[in-house]
Amino acid sequence: MTEETWPWLLFAFELVGLFAMSQLVGKRKRWYGWLIVAACMSLPWLTYSLTTGPRYGFVALSLLWLAVHLTNAYRWKVDNGSNNVSSS
Repeated sequence: MTEETWPWLLFAFELVGLFAMSQLVGKRKRWYGWLIVAACMSLPWLTYSLTTGPRYGFVALSLLWLAVHLTNAYRWKVDNGSNNVSSS
């Protein structure tokens, strides 16, 4: 991959991640929206930082955001499960 294509690829992944954030997480309140956000917003940056450098600042930031997104997915799934049980 060339240096010219990375910004466009990252831009495209960010757009998909923002769409998932607004529609699946914000509007529909789906826990798996966080997994899509993690896959689109954290993993491409991690790949970029490892293949073009390594760029350790981007690695650390990507891992931090990956942890945040996965933690949110887990918490939302647990909360949705407990809400479903209590409403039955």
